[in-house]
Amino acid sequence: MNILMPHTTTATELQRSYKKVAKRAKRLSVPIVVLSNNKPEGIYIDYETFQKGLFKKLRKGEKKDMEKDLSEFSGLWTEKEASEFNKVIDEMFEKIDYDMWK
Repeated sequence: MNILMPHTTTATELQRSYKKVAKRAKRLSVPIVVLSNNKPEGIYIDYETFQKGLFKKLRKGEKKDMEKDLSEFSGLWTEKEASEFNKVIDEMFEKIDYDMWK
């Protein structure tokens, strides 16, 4: 499977280490997917990347579907690839001993 993994962070990391996440987004010049309970909750994108990408296209009058515009920042997954990824993640979390973290 040749997939470009999106860059991710957790909602907790964004709250606790905002500057670290912001610096990473700026350095990478890509949006960072924010996960909450291991599910995509939102996207953090630094302002310069936003201006260079989406905002620039909107100013030029390109009114394409916004979802397609965001695809330039990450790999495109088929339903099957996304399903396989979610299955692997779910299996990983089944192996976690939550009592150990109390």
